[in-house]
Amino acid sequence: MYKFVTLNNTTAVFYQNLTYPTYCSHLKVLDSHESIMAVGVHFGSQPVGLVLAETSTEQNQKIATILSLFVVPEHRGNGLGKSLLTYMEDKLIQLGCLQVNVVYVSNSSTPYWEKILQKCNWSTPEVRMLVCSCLIANFKDATWLKIANTLPSAYTIFPWVELTNQERESIQEQQATSPWYPEILSPWSDEEIIEPLNSLGLRYKDQVIGWMITHRVAEDTIRYTKMFVRKDLQSLGRAISLLAKAIKLQLETMEDSKAVCTVFADNTEMIRFVDKRLAPHLNSMRQSWGASKVFGLDKVV
Repeated sequence: MYKFVTLNNTTAVFYQNLTYPTYCSHLKVLDSHESIMAVGVHFGSQPVGLVLAETSTEQNQKIATILSLFVVPEHRGNGLGKSLLTYMEDKLIQLGCLQVNVVYVSNSSTPYWEKILQKCNWSTPEVRMLVCSCLIANFKDATWLKIANTLPSAYTIFPWVELTNQERESIQEQQATSPWYPEILSPWSDEEIIEPLNSLGLRYKDQVIGWMITHRVAEDTIRYTKMFVRKDLQSLGRAISLLAKAIKLQLETMEDSKAVCTVFADNTEMIRFVDKRLAPHLNSMRQSWGASKVFGLDKVV
């Protein structure tokens, strides 16, 4: 007999194998972080399914993101995926969320997942990102990495861990009064897993104007997550210098490791860069998809 439960720190430990390694840390802070929610389903004493979500506030509106949903293969086909998602939707409505979103990468379980979304009246999935992955050693002979050493003297690349408190406050104050970078490229997200090895900042005349933030998503895998340079300097290729330096640092110290990154499908300039500079070195390029659902005042629509 299946039983659905809202998880806490104590019960979530039994479900860690049912989500991505990146999100295992989320299951350890359920009691102290109200923004993170987890719902599990067990059969007897055996955990067989998990849905994990996180809420945030954007423009004074509370929205949620489904981080992962998984049902063990032996128990699929019994409606558990749909029930888990519906259970989570009800919790999100109770918390005052107006919308829930999800992003996923195409794989063998995609048809199963998209069938659940359809049954739960989500929007039709649309291509959102290009997901790239490779062995970092594939870049050993990439000649364009030399660009990391050709910056004019007014620029300085520095380890992000050396960002001063004053610089941090300055970046945040400027963003609050006159936003100068998209929030999705904020360097402050997932700070607990920022990779000190090759997360970098870029100063121009002693002012921080860009960053390349990476995250350790597995013991042998670094995700290149947030790359940004101030708009008036973007056309000069400074962001590519940051990327090249970060790749070189990983190559020099973790030659047997992996690298992953994502590029928005509508970022035509970066898509061209991927096709020209990254594609020859990649092991895989996959598309990620996004879907959403808006919650009504009296029902889910």
